Amino acid sequence: MKPLGKPVAPGERIPDLSFEDGSGCLTSLRAKGRQGVVVVLTHGPGCDACQRYLAELAAADAEHREWDGRVIALVPARTGRTGAAPAAALPFPVLADPERRTWAALGIEGAAVVIADQWGEVHEVSCAGAGHALPSAEDITQWLRFLAIRCPECEGEAL
Repeated sequence: MKPLGKPVAPGERIPDLSFEDGSGCLTSLRAKGRQGVVVVLTHGPGCDACQRYLAELAAADAEHREWDGRVIALVPARTGRTGAAPAAALPFPVLADPERRTWAALGIEGAAVVIADQWGEVHEVSCAGAGHALPSAEDITQWLRFLAIRCPECEGEAL
């Protein structure tokens, strides 16, 4: 587990953690098949900025899926069904992580977005900070597009 204060960095792997969703199914943070994964760590159900951000991501869900992207939101609460935007109203899973295992594994304290490819390699880490600044839904779409069309075998070759 990473010590808090040293967030996961590009090139590292996303943790292999699974959580039970509201229907009793297990959802893994790791990608399925060719999907890129966008892990959204929220401040919790009482944070209006986080609720607005999840709504913004929900509005762009079709575009994210078009580029083989999968958003997973985590809340540091007992259930993902609390707050202004119920999990059932969002097109992606909102998972409860009351022990904050994901935050600890990623070395992150507050709200953040971590984007990883289909192999679990982290490509982007954005911590919200005091201004609650996280990448826009369009920025996430661009990351997912990049991950969907890049060729890992060609990386590092000189033109």
